[in-house]
Amino acid sequence: MKNELASSSKPASHAIVIGGSIAGLTAAKVLSNHYDKVTIFERDRMPEGIENRKGVPQGRHPHVILKRGGMIFEELFPGLTDDLRQAGAVEVNVGQSAWYAFGAWRPRYDSTITTTAASRPLLESTARRHLMKQPGLRFVQDCEVVGLEMNASGTHVTGIKVRNRNGAILDTTETTLTADLVVDASGRDSKAPEWLESLGYPVPQETVVDGKAAYATRIFEKNADWDLDWEFMYVQPTAPYQKRGIIFLPMEGGKRWHVTAIGMAGDYPPTDEEGFMEFIRSLPVQMPFEALQKCTPVTPIVGYRRAENRMRHYHAMPRYLENFLVAGDAAIAFNPVYGQGMSSAAIGALVLDACIKEHLAEGQTGSLAERFQKQLEQAITVPWQLATGEDSRWFPVEGATPDPEMMMMGRYMEQVFRATCINPQVLEAFYQVMHMLETPSIFFRPDIVLQVVNEMVTA
Repeated sequence: MKNELASSSKPASHAIVIGGSIAGLTAAKVLSNHYDKVTIFERDRMPEGIENRKGVPQGRHPHVILKRGGMIFEELFPGLTDDLRQAGAVEVNVGQSAWYAFGAWRPRYDSTITTTAASRPLLESTARRHLMKQPGLRFVQDCEVVGLEMNASGTHVTGIKVRNRNGAILDTTETTLTADLVVDASGRDSKAPEWLESLGYPVPQETVVDGKAAYATRIFEKNADWDLDWEFMYVQPTAPYQKRGIIFLPMEGGKRWHVTAIGMAGDYPPTDEEGFMEFIRSLPVQMPFEALQKCTPVTPIVGYRRAENRMRHYHAMPRYLENFLVAGDAAIAFNPVYGQGMSSAAIGALVLDACIKEHLAEGQTGSLAERFQKQLEQAITVPWQLATGEDSRWFPVEGATPDPEMMMMGRYMEQVFRATCINPQVLEAFYQVMHMLETPSIFFRPDIVLQVVNEMVTA
């Protein structure tokens, strides 16, 4: 399809972003470099300070910025990392974690990778403050997008339909606002499939890989007798036999922990006091329970159960509504336990920037929507494979046919993961992949293969 954007140094005057979370903020920042005006529409009313909000239910749970994501955030919002740390965010060396997996504690050492631990509200509010410095940027809150508008020929989006909200009350009056580009970054509850269907467009197919994970989180404060020296702790659930795990992650100020009990395969951690503590006591190691004896709880226990991996296949659509793009969790959502969501959203913003530049360089021919959705899927392939590969060990993907080559690969990768519990060189390679700095091909580098084989021989 031919794109109808005007030929100029900027493709058009106005871009709209639906959703003001991380995917929306990073997309808006990129769009502000190409469009005269960018408007973010957010259905929530934003808190005045650093507080949780209803539209981010996982916001009460721990967040860590993977290294690659942190590098992109800093590229998009120069000075963001310093601002986070001045606000109390904690720098963490990933090698100084107490990480239990496959029946052993992984070695502790000084890794080359450090990252920043902060609450989701602190990260969002700081990024939003940076974004609002952009000329032509407008943030409209308490406003719900309820549909799309398209041109007379039915080929291009021309705007959105919105309704004002007053708290939980939705005004019945619809307003149509024009735009030259619309990016849906509204998250897992995106209405894009319904909007497309109502306009006569196909609905994207979906792939869901669900390890039936659930979380229960409580914030604790260290007591005066705290004497433990690890920078964070993770007892990793390990399929198929160890369903339970836990994360201790520092939050701003350094005196408080996000403590999250994890249950896989439907073994959901309780949110009552007695059940929560008993769940933690039942873990295969007692260090987490003992650590909590040196802490005081400061919040209620909050649960979360929407943790499936979900890909909407916008990259494989037979027909595209031009200038309508779907990004972040609205397109590809991950089990939050792997910490990939925010960094993947940031990667998606770079893909958006590259696609717009390519589109302009080619004279605005071809389909921007198709270009973006295909390149987004390619950019997120590795984190998607890592998350779904791990979760499908609990419940194999329905209809999937065992592949002998993939089964052999899986057996080797299990030996790699076991070697990470013994060998710091293999563990560092694992962290490089986990933080999106390397692809899993690093595990087949000759020096890593040799270390894995040596550990298998000596085991």
